[in-house]
Amino acid sequence: MNIILVGFMGTGKSSVGERLSKIIGKKYFDVDKIIEEREKRSIPEIFSEKGEDYFRRVESEVIKELAKTDESVISTGGGAIVRKENLENLRRKGLLICLTARPEVILKRTEKEGERPLLDAALDKRINTIKKLLKKREPFYKKADVTIDTSFLSVSQVVDEIVKILKPERLFVGLKERGYPVFIGFLLEKVGEVAKNFASGRKVLIVSDTNVFPLYGEATRKSLEERGFDVYCLQVPAGEKSKSLGRVRKIYDFCLSKGFDRGSSILALGGGVVGDLAGFAAATFMRGIRFYMVPTTLLSQVDSGVGGKVGVNLPQGKNLVGAFYQPKFVLIDPVLLRTLSLRRIREGLAEIIKCAIIKNGEFFSYLEDNISKIISRDIGIIKEVIKKAVKVKMEIVEEDEKEEKGLRQVLNFGHTIAHAIEKVSGYRRYTHGEAVAVGMVGEAKIGREMGILPATSFERIKNLVEKAGLPLKAKGVKPEEVMDALKVDKKKREDKIFFVLPKDIGDVFLTSDVPPSIVRKVLREIIDD
Repeated sequence: MNIILVGFMGTGKSSVGERLSKIIGKKYFDVDKIIEEREKRSIPEIFSEKGEDYFRRVESEVIKELAKTDESVISTGGGAIVRKENLENLRRKGLLICLTARPEVILKRTEKEGERPLLDAALDKRINTIKKLLKKREPFYKKADVTIDTSFLSVSQVVDEIVKILKPERLFVGLKERGYPVFIGFLLEKVGEVAKNFASGRKVLIVSDTNVFPLYGEATRKSLEERGFDVYCLQVPAGEKSKSLGRVRKIYDFCLSKGFDRGSSILALGGGVVGDLAGFAAATFMRGIRFYMVPTTLLSQVDSGVGGKVGVNLPQGKNLVGAFYQPKFVLIDPVLLRTLSLRRIREGLAEIIKCAIIKNGEFFSYLEDNISKIISRDIGIIKEVIKKAVKVKMEIVEEDEKEEKGLRQVLNFGHTIAHAIEKVSGYRRYTHGEAVAVGMVGEAKIGREMGILPATSFERIKNLVEKAGLPLKAKGVKPEEVMDALKVDKKKREDKIFFVLPKDIGDVFLTSDVPPSIVRKVLREIIDD
């Protein structure tokens, strides 16, 4: 993977790029310097003699060539990613890091006249030109994966920040002989290297869906084949309908037709549906073969990708056939979230907020401070958020892997009401995360009504859900229908409805001692019928 430095002039791209390349051991290319060498004249001279249009054409040619390299650090000119073709070429094999700075800082760094052809020669006019150009280019700079403000940072500090972002994280789910690592970082192209440490045979089946495989299937296949694996690929239709016993049977038939045995492996490349389906096939084919997870949605990266629950649906209901079957490893690459819709990003955010509420008040505060950066897809922040959320789930799974002690049920915060809303709405109106968001607000309201949750904490929960762009209320359903659905929820035991209620942010408990009158009151408040 290439590291691409973009951003306005005077933000430190060249200085940072040169030093960064030495520290991480990658080749270094400076687009402007390459242009000057080819044209045998300086950038100001090119602008003066041949014009900006000519310069931009040459710039695009150089970028197209450099984008084909690998394991490089590339510094670009300030206007490079304004051209769509440049942005697309650079992103194809690179992580885009935008360096920014305040206009006053940029002015100070670029005050030597004649060096910057797009700035006015007179210093007293430069600040206005800088502000106008920054405003014009801001929408393009926002398309970067990571943004770092260099205004008050030295070159070394900026490089340290980038190195920290690039460094892979390795967590470990401690389940004795069933324990496994979770790798978090920009690692898809290294999945073959990782799998080599866990495989006992050469045959690997990539199970993906018709949305994900065209995006990441070939890169995954290539990485595995480079490590000596015999790779087979099976695409299933995208969507919940693929979570069926009939689809599992097709995976069995495919594996048998290719001579898979107990030493073979299945790799799930996709979201929750693919993970559940492929995992169940791996758990049951020949009484269990190796299983690897590469989740590609934010929701699956922080939720279904860790914990070992696999399974399929029956006509009578969701997840009625399944198993607890742990993967050999989980590889989480935040860059895969680039292609995710904003709605799906928000869906994953609901589960992340849930993790913070049930076990980590400091994490909740971090989300409050960084929610806008998460929504704008700052990959550096998202990587940190994924790590924190996975840690919460890991700790709970380690204590109660198969839900035998009741401890793991705290992960169902928001889900009692959510599942009822999903069922009543026919699983079509709301994504799972949207239903969970309404459910969290509802179950927090129950806690507040019962005098358990402080009003200030409830307001923080509600405000964060709202800032995440998630719904606070459900529409198109009726409170009495949701109440009826609660009564037949699969988490109900001995005719009692169980809720996970917050005592405070970071502290929840499981209870069935909730007056029905309070439940009905809250449902009326969170449902616009």
